[in-house]
Amino acid sequence: MRLTAQEIVDRLLNVDNILDLKGEIKFYLGDVDIIVKQKDVVGNIMQEWLQGWLDKNDIEYASSENSQMPPDFFLNPDDKTKGLLEVKAFNRNGSPGFDIADFRMYAEEIQEKPYMLDVDYLIFGYDMNESGVVSIKNVWLKKVWQITRRMANYPINLQVKDGVIHKIRPGVWYSQKATDYAIFDCLEDFICAMEETTFKEPKLRDSIASTWLEKFQRNYKARYGHELNVPRWKDIKDKYDLASEKKIEKANELLERAKNNKQKIEVRVLRYQQMSIEARTDRQRENASTNLLKAEKQLEAAIRKLEKVQEQYDLLMNS
Repeated sequence: MRLTAQEIVDRLLNVDNILDLKGEIKFYLGDVDIIVKQKDVVGNIMQEWLQGWLDKNDIEYASSENSQMPPDFFLNPDDKTKGLLEVKAFNRNGSPGFDIADFRMYAEEIQEKPYMLDVDYLIFGYDMNESGVVSIKNVWLKKVWQITRRMANYPINLQVKDGVIHKIRPGVWYSQKATDYAIFDCLEDFICAMEETTFKEPKLRDSIASTWLEKFQRNYKARYGHELNVPRWKDIKDKYDLASEKKIEKANELLERAKNNKQKIEVRVLRYQQMSIEARTDRQRENASTNLLKAEKQLEAAIRKLEKVQEQYDLLMNS
């Protein structure tokens, strides 16, 4: 029996009810057996578990011989350019910690084989309690651009060590909580970010960066009959930089707060000026003058504060 990636997910969720199941990881050595309680072990085992599940349900597949690159399984053994399935898993109580692929290898792979962008990522979000009982909290089926984002210094979220680019890392695609960088909207923007990153990778910058997109488009058109409308990174990078948006929003709030504070103190100054004019006794006049002097000093401080906040806001907006 052949199933698509979506049909596999539907079967896991609606037939096997995987979200209701409980499991354990057991290890036997000699006459000692234990229940494994290390959470990071689960992620490595889920691919093997899914392979066992495919076998048990008589679902056709072929395993990949290249463990360094997606996919893990070919759901159409007769045409290994279709039905590509990659399995990932992570501890749902934290952020996704798995690798998507080695950046340099992946850049070369999708350039030569654009159909690799069709890989479906079957992602399990799991939990393990103190007793070692494993449960699946979420199951997602995503394309690569639906789980990746930019980062501060690179157009793609990467593992970088000593200035050297290594793995492509995922973003948080499943949370409504605001993060610093947004998940890519579409394939075109993902390809744009990939191309821009080739110029930041020394080995690729000196070899294929300048022609990477041209060759990708040529191979993509040969397979799909058209080129992608890939934008330039400078034209789209800001829409994925939520950190800057949050800074601007905060700066705007501070500016409005400083303006409102100045206006309140100005009203107070006017009130004490009026009280001083209308005072009928020396005591009333003395109290009004004391309060007026205090309010005027507060107004001077508020004006300096507003000028400083306005300057910071202007710098941020013009940067």
